[in-house]
Amino acid sequence: MAEAGYKQLISYKLANIAFQLGWDFVPQYYNKHEDGRQRDQIKQALRSHKQNIVEGSSERSLSTKLKLYDVAKSSGMEAQEDFEDIARRENLTIWSKNDPRLTKLRGVFEGYPPSSSNPSVPPFPSVKAVLGELEGIEGKEGLEAVINYLIDLLIRSGYLLDKQINAVEQKHTREGGYSENLLKKRLEYRKKP
Repeated sequence: MAEAGYKQLISYKLANIAFQLGWDFVPQYYNKHEDGRQRDQIKQALRSHKQNIVEGSSERSLSTKLKLYDVAKSSGMEAQEDFEDIARRENLTIWSKNDPRLTKLRGVFEGYPPSSSNPSVPPFPSVKAVLGELEGIEGKEGLEAVINYLIDLLIRSGYLLDKQINAVEQKHTREGGYSENLLKKRLEYRKKP
């Protein structure tokens, strides 16, 4: 059985990894009762990021598809800002996109060598398993690794969503919207003898 179309989108694959990793990480970081609202907010932003890609990719209406992709992008940016807040609060370094530690994390989580551009997304290892892959990173270094990878995922997924949004906008300009095309078909049908 073929996978649903959205599962082929790299933006979805990256959003799904961010969702899985974030839902594992966030409760560990925000583990006090009083952190409940922040914990839930980040988890919901990660879920919204992923789920709106799913819903948008299935939508026939181009204008609705655009809205859903836009919500996905906004939710991802909300979660990204939360992770950047953690980095600032914890005095962590934000890595460059070419940092070899990010390359290693991409390989572990996304299941492809650094030269490939098509992640296959293997089963999701736990945060602890991934940190073990980075050979002895624990504590603050481990936190820095997880935060940087989450930020990286959300930046890349957001970039790809921008590309999807641009493609849908161009298609809408060339072909018109769903309702517009239905009206054209109806008018053509009424003209038939």
